[in-house]
Formats: sequence, structure tokens, C-alpha cells
Amino acid sequence: MNGPESGDFLTLLLTPSPVMHWLLLTLPLTITLSGVLGAAEHETGNRRLSLWAAAMTVWLFLPVRFADPVLVQLSETVSMLGWLGLAGYWARHVWVNRPTPVWGHALVITHLLAILVACGVALVRAWIHAG
Repeated sequence: MNGPESGDFLTLLLTPSPVMHWLLLTLPLTITLSGVLGAAEHETGNRRLSLWAAAMTVWLFLPVRFADPVLVQLSETVSMLGWLGLAGYWARHVWVNRPTPVWGHALVITHLLAILVACGVALVRAWIHAG
């Protein structure tokens, strides 16, 4: 990099894109769908999964706004940890229970792959524009 005028790689990498924003927000909704479909087939653990995913969807789509910076950081931390915990719980659920319908969980896998592709695009975009 030649200096500040060439662009800061990390700033460019972490600049939010609308596509990534919506992919991250809608993953809990996709997990909710797969959990509800599995609960309809009376699969083990799908009710708990779908309830957690639905709660996380509501938390992300209707965020509580705080004036205190400490509460804002706490809310953001809860959002990140909740999202990661939900993704991990879904992965464990699929790995241990082998739930049905398979296509419902394939939607979640496709969604995760789309997030991975969006991360790759953000990395390439930041690399190209930073130098």
C-alpha cells in the first residue's frame, strides 16, 4: 500500500454491504423454517431450534435502541453471540440428529455458502481497492 490515499484494506473489508447485511439477518429465518418443517415431522429438538431461531429473527429485525453506549455494545454483543450460538446449535442438531426434511436443512447450508461467497467477494473487493 502506498499510503492513506490508496485506501485502508481493513476499513474496506469491514465496510458493510447490503447483500451481506441481508444474508446475515435472514439466516435465523432460514433456520426457523428448517426447524418448523422438522417439528411438523416430529423430529427431536426441532421445536427448541425453531423457537430459538424465531427469537433471534425477531431480535435482529426489531432491535431495541439504547441511548447509553454501554447498552448499545451489550446489545451488539448479544446479537453476535446469539447469531453464532444459533448457527452452532443448528450445526450440532444436524450432525447429531440427522433431521428431516433434508431439503429444509439444505436451504440453511445454501444460505451459509452464500454468506461465504459474500465474504470472499468482500475480501477481493477490499484487496483490489486498497492497493
